[in-house]
Amino acid sequence: MLLHMKKIFHYFLFTLFWSISSVAVCEDLKSVLKDAYNFFPDIKKSRIEFENAKKDVSIAKTDFLPSIDFSASRGRDISKSFPDTSKYNVTGISPTTLDVDLTQPLGYSKVLNFKQSKNKLKIAKYKNASTIQNILFRASKSYYTVLKDYFLLDVSQKNEDNLKKKLEAAEKRFEFRDVTKTDVFQAKASLAEAVSKRIEAENNLDISISDFRNLVGRDPDINWYENQEKKITSSNPEDWSKFGEIPKIPDNLNQSIDIGLANNPEYNQLKIELDNSEIDVSKSNLNFAPEFSISGSVGKSLESSRSVERKDSYSVTAEVTIPIFNKGHNFFNLEKSKNTALTKVKAIESKKLDLTFQIQSSWKKIESTKSSIDSLNLSVESNLMAVDGVTQEAGVGTRTTFEILDAQQKLTQSESSLVNAQYQLILSSFELLKLCGLMNFEYLDI
Repeated sequence: MLLHMKKIFHYFLFTLFWSISSVAVCEDLKSVLKDAYNFFPDIKKSRIEFENAKKDVSIAKTDFLPSIDFSASRGRDISKSFPDTSKYNVTGISPTTLDVDLTQPLGYSKVLNFKQSKNKLKIAKYKNASTIQNILFRASKSYYTVLKDYFLLDVSQKNEDNLKKKLEAAEKRFEFRDVTKTDVFQAKASLAEAVSKRIEAENNLDISISDFRNLVGRDPDINWYENQEKKITSSNPEDWSKFGEIPKIPDNLNQSIDIGLANNPEYNQLKIELDNSEIDVSKSNLNFAPEFSISGSVGKSLESSRSVERKDSYSVTAEVTIPIFNKGHNFFNLEKSKNTALTKVKAIESKKLDLTFQIQSSWKKIESTKSSIDSLNLSVESNLMAVDGVTQEAGVGTRTTFEILDAQQKLTQSESSLVNAQYQLILSSFELLKLCGLMNFEYLDI
């Protein structure tokens, strides 16, 4: 009967990734990612920076328009003259001026500035996408870490409970001289180690819950059963199937690399930064070229002198400025901008190599983890049968307590390794999506 129940446990453990029940588990990945997106401050900061980049584009557009200035002045002048032909030798006037000035620069630098502002908007967009990807990945990792630590805690608790029963059985058998004192000490040592593992699992769970809270802004809402006194692994093995689903990833490695080079926001950001660096080179070249501008003004003066009651003025000026010598700054700035563009080229090459390597590593990790899971499934099944067989043989005196404890320890280790491998498979899959630039709400269908 024991062997039959453990086989059922193993069967549902194998179906870990294929379904998530909404009846027993209140929390799910979609709600976690939404809450993390709405809570984490970096998301809001990135959104504001993106909006500022939009405003910079609008500002760059207005630079093509002329500037118009209005100025006005009014004063009081008093003068005395000797001799004076008028009745009074004191004369006072109130000079007033009104001017409207219009200036229209004609340089090509405004076109380049506008191109740069549009590129900066694209950079802000990629930065925002990168920030969202990082937060969603961290939230996913935190969520599955909490689930994994819950499961490992139950594995360690189940192992501790089993070893307590075995210690009690060994002590009773010692009273009837069926086992030696050594068997009892071995059982106590195994139980002490199991208690230590359980305490470690509890601490790991507390840490993962704290990390979850920092990312999502709340505690995880995980309710495995209506009756919270039940244990996950021992009383209902089917709950292992609620651990999570492997996200859809590209079909093969080459496709993953192509998608990553096309969609990775950090890689695309570097390419846009290169475009802006090349524009900076063009702007530096303009320091050697003449600058043109047209200005016009309309003015009116009232009481500018005793003999002039009103004077109107109109002017149109075309101005050209030719740089001759500016301390050599134009040469240094040109060289500096070219060097900056070259560093961007090398940064893109480095990022391409690094991104390709990371995608390859992530893909290989997924493939190797899948193979490990197959081996660990066989290990758990074998250890289940071993524990059942050793327990029955010990009942007829052909096995010792030490052999029972050793078999139980191997079973616990294989179960924990399987949980960790399945957890790593999910994380590696999400990491691949992040590298490919697919870790977003649209691709995840949220």
